[in-house]
Amino acid sequence: MNPRKWRVWHRWLSLIVGLQLVVWSISGAYMVYFDLSFIHGNHLVKELEQPIAKNTLNSPISWVLEQNPEATSVRLIQQWIDGSLQPVYSVESKAGTQLLMAESLEPIELDRMDIGYIARQHYTGDENIKAQVSFIEDKAPGELNPALLPVWRVDFNDMAGATLYFSAATGELVTKRHDFWRMFDFFWMLHIMDYQDRVDIETWWLKAFSIANGLFLISGIALLYFHYRPRKKRRRSV
Repeated sequence: MNPRKWRVWHRWLSLIVGLQLVVWSISGAYMVYFDLSFIHGNHLVKELEQPIAKNTLNSPISWVLEQNPEATSVRLIQQWIDGSLQPVYSVESKAGTQLLMAESLEPIELDRMDIGYIARQHYTGDENIKAQVSFIEDKAPGELNPALLPVWRVDFNDMAGATLYFSAATGELVTKRHDFWRMFDFFWMLHIMDYQDRVDIETWWLKAFSIANGLFLISGIALLYFHYRPRKKRRRSV
């Protein structure tokens, strides 16, 4: 085959392979540079678990089960209700999760004010930073697992673009996001070449690039052969 054609193929393949190698280098450097604990946003929140006082008046669990015979799990936890930390029962069943006042067993429906206060208790940033609370029942944003819906979303107007997500049923923190996480997620997408779900590490894009890389290697070997192959000496005319 004509060496010139091999050279053309090698140049185009080097462009394709080279661009992706640059993307891999930049995305990989970003993901290695930042600690995963920071990316997960652990610095944005603090733990709020506090022991429940022994003298707290709570209804017996038997009453809870009697009122909720289909319950699969009953937990006694503390949650911020109407601005104060109160003991509540978290009752799980096939229908979902429901909060009950620990003493009266009255159902609790968390509202925007409750979630705003809960978010402030979790947030480690400046308490004067403004926050916006919104309810998400369907159509989860790309940064949130749809299985967590419905949730309350709290966006803080800080330098990191922090966002905290809380369970609509219990007010428990389910996940946290910030701009460094969002950039990490973007680079992860480029790194594994899954431009839709960002979870598949065996995409056809990645397979196609592997093939292109193999062809690039073959063309390079072919050019080396053409360059260093023995050449027949021309006979001199007498």
